Amino acid sequence: MPLLRNGHLVTTNPWVRLEDDAPYPIHSSTDTDPETPVLASLARFLQLQSDGACTVSGVWLSPDDDVRQLADHLHRLQVIVIDFPKYTDGRGYTQARLLREQFHFAGELRASGDVRPDQILFMARAGIDAFEFDTEPDEALLKQILSRFHVNYQPSYSLPVAG
Repeated sequence: MPLLRNGHLVTTNPWVRLEDDAPYPIHSSTDTDPETPVLASLARFLQLQSDGACTVSGVWLSPDDDVRQLADHLHRLQVIVIDFPKYTDGRGYTQARLLREQFHFAGELRASGDVRPDQILFMARAGIDAFEFDTEPDEALLKQILSRFHVNYQPSYSLPVAG
């Protein structure tokens, strides 16, 4: 999946998603490096944390997840992926703002799912700094969108998206 990070499309995404029913650590033909960074669902992450043998450093949030459950674990997370199952579902914006403003999460916040180029400025204003697209976005359109506005009139989480 194409990933927009720091205003640029990148082709490498080293993160592997640990499915809830998959054994930990991951053993598959696509994962040969034990140092591969792993993403887990919130429920799986919390379960692994309680077991005490977890090196998962990324969490995948569904729209129904309560980010307050991560408050005591944010210092060990490098990335949080927020799922936007439909472009009309705004719960991910709330999750992002809570993570940035209330819990001061400093790692990467990534939007995934039904992410559309015309939404990235709004997502960035909520604190999201990386965007995973289902299909290859038009690079010229992305550059135009990212350079469109330089001043915001309403308060937002100040995070640069263009590099």
